[in-house]
Amino acid sequence: MFTENVMWLLTAYVLGSGFSAYIFHRSGTRSGIENTIDSLVDQGFLRHKTDTDGEVEILKWNDNSNKEG
Repeated sequence: MFTENVMWLLTAYVLGSGFSAYIFHRSGTRSGIENTIDSLVDQGFLRHKTDTDGEVEILKWNDNSNKEG
C-alpha cells in the first residue's frame, strides 16, 4: 500500500509541519512576552527608565535612581 515515494513524501510533510510549528510557537511566545511587558510598563506596574535612544530599562523594585516609572 505504501510505496517508497509515498513514505518519503509523508516523512517530508511531517518534518516540515513540525519545523513550522516550532518556529511559529517561538515567534508567538516572544511576541506575547513583549506585549505583556509593554502593557505592564504602560500601566505603571513595572518601574522603568528610558535612555536617550528610547530603550526602556526595567528597574528593580527598590531602585530609586529614576522616579519616572
